Amino acid sequence: MTIQAPSAANQLALTLEQFIGKAEAFLQNHYVVGSDSSDVQTILKAIANLQLDVDTERLEEEFRLHQEKRDLMVDHFDSSWF
Repeated sequence: MTIQAPSAANQLALTLEQFIGKAEAFLQNHYVVGSDSSDVQTILKAIANLQLDVDTERLEEEFRLHQEKRDLMVDHFDSSWF
């Protein structure tokens, strides 16, 4: 068994889960006691960090490789019928 780095998709899911936890906490606090300037700044910073944490280039590369592999498999199966 080998240890593999988490895929970009798994990392994205984890990043989104962490952000959603922060967003839910913000909303619960907002509906119970309201939000002050520091609360708003905190959630805006979390939104900005979310954008920085998402590695779009890695996701795009992983998706491209997945598509190429799928296309090769389709080509293989299509050619095997001849």
